[in-house]
Amino acid sequence: MIEWSANGVPRRKIFADEQKGKKMQDIWDFKDYQYPVYPTEKNLDLLKHIVQTSSNEGSVVLDFFCGSGTTLCAAQELGRKWIGIDQSEQAIQVAKNKLSRMQDTLFEEHKFTVINLENDFEGKIAI
Repeated sequence: MIEWSANGVPRRKIFADEQKGKKMQDIWDFKDYQYPVYPTEKNLDLLKHIVQTSSNEGSVVLDFFCGSGTTLCAAQELGRKWIGIDQSEQAIQVAKNKLSRMQDTLFEEHKFTVINLENDFEGKIAI
């Protein structure tokens, strides 16, 4: 079936019952951790959803304020490359610990390195 828009452009009419699954609603029901390791830590399922819908496998995910490293873990699990940046030594340590606890797939092919750019910048970068 074809319908015509107000300005005369034809488009295919698609009914909800013809779609597979359920569309994501505009209110997301992802709960943050009750006892986070890092103050701004987000739910892994939420970040996996965001990474999956906004990037392709093999893409690079850049998190300028990686905090607890949850976005980096989500990117790794979904087959994305990633770069995480934070100036807090506590955040870098928490992210390193979280990445180290991931399944062995992280370290079979990929390793992460912490780069300290204290001399050039006022912050530190974890990659």
